[in-house]
Amino acid sequence: MLSGIFLDSNHFKSKSTGLRTFESCTILKEYGADNSMADDYLKDDYEEYRAVTDLVRQLEHPAYGVVCSFAPEDKIVDDATISKAANLCMTLKGNHACFVVAHVTNKRIKVSARSDGSINVQLLAEKLGGGGHFSMAAITFDNNKIEDVKDAIYNVIQKYLGEATADAKSRKFEEE
Repeated sequence: MLSGIFLDSNHFKSKSTGLRTFESCTILKEYGADNSMADDYLKDDYEEYRAVTDLVRQLEHPAYGVVCSFAPEDKIVDDATISKAANLCMTLKGNHACFVVAHVTNKRIKVSARSDGSINVQLLAEKLGGGGHFSMAAITFDNNKIEDVKDAIYNVIQKYLGEATADAKSRKFEEE
């Protein structure tokens, strides 16, 4: 359970982490939960780390502060790897939102979306048939190609963020 809290709260860095999260951890510690053991459960082996970094290496920048990664069409990727790649994208400076896209089966594509809170990825995911939370969302596509999903995501980004990201970019250059 403690590992789950670490994961869901991004090791207590998430904005949604509150007093009840810490109280829950205190209770788990009283029952013998071990921080280092819980942290070890979350560590990746080399192959998973490589899969995550392979996804992150594919980054494209469709709008200011937004990055997207699209796995090759013939590559099957684990759900958790897609989510971990999205989390890793958000640790990179200048990224306000990201979308990581890959096949999880031959016919199913998963999109994992993350945000630093300045862009509502839930709203964008809903426009594509998915949902989630303001800063974490997901979308599933059945019987599509990666290129079709890419076009759909880029269209939503352009439609809903195009003007906002252009305004933010011009403000940033004016400040410099």
